[in-house]
Amino acid sequence: MFGPRDLYRPGETVILNGLLRDADGKALPDQPIKLDVIKPDGQVLRSVVSQPENGLYHFTWPLDSNAATGMWHIRANTGDNQYRMWDFHVEDFMPERMALNLTGEKTPLTPKDEVRFSVVGYYLYGAPANGNTLQGQLFLRPLREAVSALPGFEFGDIAAENLSRTLDEVQLTLDDKGRGEVSTESQWKETHSPLQVIFQGSLLESGGRPVTRRAEQAIWPADALPGIRPQFASKSVYDYRTDSTVKQPIVDEGSNAAFDIVYSDAQGVKKAVSGLQVRLIRERRDYYWNWSEDEGWQSQFDQKDLIENEQTLDLQADETGKVSFPVEWGAYRLEVKAPNEAVSSVRFWAGYSWQDNSDGSGAVRPDRVTLKLDKASYRPGDTIKLHIAAPTAGKGYAMVESSEGPLWWQEIDVPAQGLDLTIPVDKTWNRHDLYLSTLVVRPGDKSRSATPKRAVGVLHLPLGDENRRLDLALETPTKMRPNQPLTVKIKASNKNGEMPKQVNVLVSAVDSGVLNITDYVTPDPWQAFFGQKRYGADIYDIYGQVIEGQGRLAALRFGGDGDELKRGGKPPVNHVNIVAQQALPVTLNEQGEGSVTLPIGDFNGELRVMAQAWTADDFGSNESKVIVAAPVIAELNMPRFMASGDTSRLTLDITNLTDKPQKLNVALTASGLLELVSNSPAPVELAPGVRTTLFIPVRALPGYGDGEIQATISGLALPGETVADQHKQWKIGVRPAFPAQTVNYGTALQPGETWAIPADGLQNFSPVTLEGQLLLSGKPPLNIARYIKELKAYPYGCLEQTTSGLFPSLYTNATQLQALGIKGDSDEKRRASVDIGISRLLQMQRDNGGFALWDKNGDEEYWLTAYVMDFLVRAGEQGYSVPTDAINRGNERLLRYLQDPGMMSIPYVDNLKASKFAVQSYAALVLARQQKAPLGALREIWEHRADAASGLPLLQLGVALKTMGDATRGEEAIVLALKTPRNSDERIWLGDYGSPLRDNALMLSLLEENKLLPDEQNTLLNTLSQQAFGERWLSTQESNALFLAARTVQDLPGKWQAQTSFSAEPLTGEKAQNSNLNSDQLATLQVTNSGDQPLWLRVDASGYPQSAPLPANNVLQIERHILGTDGKSKSLDSLRSGDLVLVWLQVKASNSVPDALVVDLLPAGLELENQNLANGSASLEQSGGEVQNLLNQMQQASIKHIEFRDDRFVAAVAVDEYQPVTLVYLARAVTPGTYQVPQPMVESMYVPQWRATGAAEDLLIVRP
Repeated sequence: MFGPRDLYRPGETVILNGLLRDADGKALPDQPIKLDVIKPDGQVLRSVVSQPENGLYHFTWPLDSNAATGMWHIRANTGDNQYRMWDFHVEDFMPERMALNLTGEKTPLTPKDEVRFSVVGYYLYGAPANGNTLQGQLFLRPLREAVSALPGFEFGDIAAENLSRTLDEVQLTLDDKGRGEVSTESQWKETHSPLQVIFQGSLLESGGRPVTRRAEQAIWPADALPGIRPQFASKSVYDYRTDSTVKQPIVDEGSNAAFDIVYSDAQGVKKAVSGLQVRLIRERRDYYWNWSEDEGWQSQFDQKDLIENEQTLDLQADETGKVSFPVEWGAYRLEVKAPNEAVSSVRFWAGYSWQDNSDGSGAVRPDRVTLKLDKASYRPGDTIKLHIAAPTAGKGYAMVESSEGPLWWQEIDVPAQGLDLTIPVDKTWNRHDLYLSTLVVRPGDKSRSATPKRAVGVLHLPLGDENRRLDLALETPTKMRPNQPLTVKIKASNKNGEMPKQVNVLVSAVDSGVLNITDYVTPDPWQAFFGQKRYGADIYDIYGQVIEGQGRLAALRFGGDGDELKRGGKPPVNHVNIVAQQALPVTLNEQGEGSVTLPIGDFNGELRVMAQAWTADDFGSNESKVIVAAPVIAELNMPRFMASGDTSRLTLDITNLTDKPQKLNVALTASGLLELVSNSPAPVELAPGVRTTLFIPVRALPGYGDGEIQATISGLALPGETVADQHKQWKIGVRPAFPAQTVNYGTALQPGETWAIPADGLQNFSPVTLEGQLLLSGKPPLNIARYIKELKAYPYGCLEQTTSGLFPSLYTNATQLQALGIKGDSDEKRRASVDIGISRLLQMQRDNGGFALWDKNGDEEYWLTAYVMDFLVRAGEQGYSVPTDAINRGNERLLRYLQDPGMMSIPYVDNLKASKFAVQSYAALVLARQQKAPLGALREIWEHRADAASGLPLLQLGVALKTMGDATRGEEAIVLALKTPRNSDERIWLGDYGSPLRDNALMLSLLEENKLLPDEQNTLLNTLSQQAFGERWLSTQESNALFLAARTVQDLPGKWQAQTSFSAEPLTGEKAQNSNLNSDQLATLQVTNSGDQPLWLRVDASGYPQSAPLPANNVLQIERHILGTDGKSKSLDSLRSGDLVLVWLQVKASNSVPDALVVDLLPAGLELENQNLANGSASLEQSGGEVQNLLNQMQQASIKHIEFRDDRFVAAVAVDEYQPVTLVYLARAVTPGTYQVPQPMVESMYVPQWRATGAAEDLLIVRP
């Protein structure tokens, strides 16, 4: 599987191609392939079946504009349940316009040498980045695994201090050729440990946006150093020395800790040495309490190093030595000192610890058998000559293995000098997942107290046939102009000189500025079919340890869907021009030739042209680079978005790529939500190859939408050409500076009474963003439009959110939505979304018929199982296709709830009896709806009615009893339900996702649906209307319950008449009526009850405030601190373009909030350094001590998901009671200007009343 790229923005269309072959790369008959699109949280978003065309599978997936960012996957299943995965990134990225190359010396330096990095920067359209600024930082770090030829061996003294330091800051202007040099004198001349100097450099465009790269320079302090490799595995543990989670070797308590020792130079050549001193040191901390007036009682410690054992070791050339020491529980350090005074050491832990994230097992790792082949590749019928070199003599086995099992094996007896083995390549081994593996065991020897030793070797067996590689030649122009077609000529041939038959070629052209961000490698189908595959076996060795093949890790999951990320207001539309095209596949002619033409639009940069070719048996690929450049290039540098009221200094780069001087006129205009602050610039005179920068001050106007800058460039003179004026336009999204807010008004008017909106009610809103809805009703109203809007998220959240989000689609259609003033999908798309939602729910059904929160392997959710089954049964009633098997298994599970409540284990609830009663009652209602609830079981539940903590389960049970024929008990239950209110304390958790509002809404829906107690319905409706009006924020469970209640009562008669300020004619009706209002209508809104019956009105107005709202908190609290990269406080009003700032968010809660969503909107002058795109962003990994402390605190937090968006940082995190959570992100000041700074926010996704808004900041001022 392959695509033209592996990085996409939300809203783009993902392209995936596939070729289906057998294990030997031979064509198979066409067959359908099932493809699953998997989100970063592990959820299957969509499953489709793909059919090939001319042997090629082609799949496209349009990403939603609010698609979650992170690593996505497409999983293919050919019917054998052996999954093949293709991964791609979704991020809010900007294509790079420049390239930056940083290089040091290839060989290690000595500690006395000066470190130098050469710098080359250029624009991708071919011009040097002359005059551009290079910013960066140099870091010094230990180089523990310093010898690539000796994997797993660590060099240097782990206890040495001051080996991790932040060195010089770099500020450099590149010369006329776009070149420069960064150097630093040695500050580590006395080191005895390997080090590396890391240079993180950012080359800035004229507008401040960076291209970031890293380079490392190794430093080797001696001719040779001791190296140590523990013979036991490393695991993630908490390190008290650094207050962070680290990988550390762990060995069993009471066992022998064994190590491999080498004495090696920097290239991995093992030297002879006599007198290596090996010491086992116990690191002990003695803790005590100390009192001071300033800090009170503080825990402190004394650290002692106790030498517990030591020995001397001599090594021959090319020898790996072995040492072993008995250990007890605790922290240890093994230290090896060479005659040249060089010291290497490793830390390890003996025994299980609360810090150990594994089972505490510390079995010794196997030794390594070295395997060497006599040829680069083999063909069936050849003979393999395999040399086996084991660390000790022993017996064992040699095997040839495929992913389906062993193909050949032989017992072997390996002498100390090694063994040469011949293996015939069977003609049936037509596959390319083959590995040679060996196991050599040295038997134990009681006379020498020697335990058995085992060694393992694994080596890929290459059977790739070079004769099946197609040579593919691409003929492309070296350079071309924009807005022209790109023609690619292709010629294919075989290695043996024969002309291939029926060659298919797929050509794509992608902006190198996109591919460079992820270092994307041009796909090669020959390598995919004939190259090395993942080792498909798991080795279970005799010590009981598993050496696992590289499987996939479980993805992180979090409890929100795409709409959750809109909390804080709609994101601005970002107009990013991404050039990435894939042509239709073509078949070459009999001469192996063909051509493809791709249209290239208004683009200046570098295109990578990639081609993949295939026949039934052969494969090939190639690539070429094409520079696309106009004679004069005009590129605008601007922020990713702007907020209303911001001022920004945009920069227009104009580059003369002709060989003649040019005098150009530039005319500028602005439209939409942007206005120019200055006039058009004077004419520009440019010498050949020269670039100039024009500054364009602009201001963002109030509103939400787009601003546009237009430029007309005239005066270009080219010999022999009539050159038209160049017209350019650039759009920038504009959003309000502060999050949207909502105000609600409501009252009941008696005949003749008038209500007007309060004079100051809408005072702080920006008028152009204000909109509202007036609801008029002759009955106490429920605003069904609001509840549908709040549930109108695509149905891909957790179990509860998915189900709640689907209910409105069962009972509404496009016409009804339009009447409610809601922009809805077509009925066809609505039904399709329900089908997708049903499919998603069934993926969460466990084998026992119950449902789990995220997938079928999760813990069972008992109340939600009844909730989902309720939906699925209703969906079947509405004509949707729900598999009978799924319904039957779910019903069987609900029946088990009724008959055996003791089997339910409901964690974390405050009243287990009430929780079980709620589950049983809901299960009874769902079964009774299908006439499948045993009456005896219902009567048994009724006997436990005292367990009810709310009226809802009693009402559910009462309806179930009546439905199944016991009217007497049913009516008793219904009467009791109306007398049993739910406790309003939000902190009491019953596991039923309920609240007083939710329960009352579902009770009203049940009463109306079953035509019960009309008088009580009116009373409950009046209560519910007041409750709903008083709730500013609703959970998905509450919104759905209110929708179900409003759906059943909205058609109840209630005659009314009103005179309004926005309509000359009176409004009248017998049902509730909604009217959409604009800002002017809201400002003067007045309503008079001109009828003879009571009139209820509700006004919901929403818009964006003109100034920052006041800080507020309920249960949650959030603070934001701005720091420099050194960890010291930094002011936002003194930044320069290119400066990095660290944003530290601290979140606290007075109750446990497992589903907190943190949203920190950015000011327009800052851009996030996306840590998911480490190759193209500044990294936090090399930061200094203060910043590392914050990162360590963040590492301890239960973070479920992080998003780096264009205009905000988003994190889903669990916040424990009174346990602060630290979040840290890196941002860069980019475009000069003055920008408003929004406030950070946090809220619970399930209890939205639990929220907080942080303190307002002063303006962000970015200077050039």
